[in-house]
Amino acid sequence: MKNECYIVRDLLPSYIDQICSEESSRFIEQHIATCEQCAELLNQMRVEFDIQEQPEIPTRIEQKKPFQKIAHFFNAQKNFTKFLSISFWVALIVTVGFFIYSLNVLSELNDEREEAQGIEQQKQDIMEKTFAVLSTQANIDEIALQAVFQEYSGQLEHLAVFSTENIDDVTHLQGNPTYTFPIDYSQAILVIGENGKITETIIPNDYDIGTVAMANDQWTVQYEYQNSYLETIENAHQIKHYAPSNWIVFQLPIVFIIITAFILGGWIIQKRITKPVENILD
Repeated sequence: MKNECYIVRDLLPSYIDQICSEESSRFIEQHIATCEQCAELLNQMRVEFDIQEQPEIPTRIEQKKPFQKIAHFFNAQKNFTKFLSISFWVALIVTVGFFIYSLNVLSELNDEREEAQGIEQQKQDIMEKTFAVLSTQANIDEIALQAVFQEYSGQLEHLAVFSTENIDDVTHLQGNPTYTFPIDYSQAILVIGENGKITETIIPNDYDIGTVAMANDQWTVQYEYQNSYLETIENAHQIKHYAPSNWIVFQLPIVFIIITAFILGGWIIQKRITKPVENILD
């Protein structure tokens, strides 16, 4: 046996494990190309190496299974955490959008409420000024009533005064100005219009909130709004009786705030659950 054979046989295990240097591998390959004994020994060692390795493969697979399950579980949890993260930011954006929209609605609603309150105050002012004129004179002061009418001429069509004793039922008109079906103007003592006293027949407006009346023990006052002003009166009436409350305006953003809070809580809990597994895998 040549000296080279001893050297090659010492290097064969490292050669099989592919840990030899390039020069050693080249030397071994050149030698086994011309030495049948060393070539046969190499084949035998490779077969033995494979036999030794094969029983380890199932063992390694079994060892990997728990880690594969953990990795699969972690990936599922990681995807769920990512879903919660995306859901939170989407819900937050939607919540902010609804909140801004509700603020705009509330601002418009408050403007309409102020306008409605102004109209209610206007009704009260007209009646107070008219009854103030009626209470200071034994006879009706037409000029003073004309002055009251002219102060609100942009809104009023007629201003009429009746004797309460000539009206069948004024119980619902006592206390505050009230929308009412018009009292027949033929019973009026005085009706004031844009040009002063009106003597011709008046056909009242049958619009249910187009006429306002109020009565005390002596006098009943009634006025009608101009047709051009009725839409404003209608809007004020709707706002006073049917406008949504602040709770209704903010109901949707409040619901989304609660949803967003739940998603945030789930996201935080999920991150706490996956953090230990992430540390193990790292």
